[in-house]
Amino acid sequence: MHTFVINLAHATERWELMEKQLKALQIDHTRVEGVYGNRLAEPITDYNERKYRILHGKTTNTGEVGCYLSHIKTLRAFLCSDANHALVLEDDVQLPDNIFNLIKQALNFSKHWNLLRLTAFSPGKHLSFADLSDGFKMSYNLKVLKNTGAYVIDRKAAKCVLEKMLPMFLPYDVALDREWHYGFKTACISPLPIPLNMELPGQIPPTRKIRFYRSTSYHAFHALTHVERKWYRRQFYNNALFKTKEDLT
Repeated sequence: MHTFVINLAHATERWELMEKQLKALQIDHTRVEGVYGNRLAEPITDYNERKYRILHGKTTNTGEVGCYLSHIKTLRAFLCSDANHALVLEDDVQLPDNIFNLIKQALNFSKHWNLLRLTAFSPGKHLSFADLSDGFKMSYNLKVLKNTGAYVIDRKAAKCVLEKMLPMFLPYDVALDREWHYGFKTACISPLPIPLNMELPGQIPPTRKIRFYRSTSYHAFHALTHVERKWYRRQFYNNALFKTKEDLT
């Protein structure tokens, strides 16, 4: 597994903090220069503005577009490497000392996931199917996990993202949490082990909501996605429980 860290060119303080953590944990890593959304020429390649407005209910947020394309750039770099898995980090996470031990344990269950979420703004609601050390568990989340500050991804999921999640029409964290549409499985470690550094200012400013879409297509789309998420993740969970019991016997 190789570690990739997304960092904008001007965010030197963030990079210094991240590099200090990575060196302390002796993590070999590659810095990926983030994409400045507000410097992209319009019309933006790999971005569907009309669909974004209808389904996300907001005007274009170039910061979100830049974030999305930064992760796309990172996954392309990963697939050019010989690693089987990538740990993808944004530059505002705080890495605990036991993170690689937890990931190593999670890899023992890698047949039950292609993407492993490690951080979010809120914990969500979990269905746990296996125990890890220190009270952590392998789980499937029944709610959308906002934020993509840290996750592990395999080559199958990375290929699916590049082939099926372009052009962008949702923020990256929301799009990534609809993985059943793209042919891979998402699990998480619960409780989510990597916190965010809340002292660092955000890099994606808020944008204006479009009232008409927020009250119509936005709510219908996300209500449907919520139902789909619960259904598919419960299928993943039941299958993982069955396979885990089968392995024990």
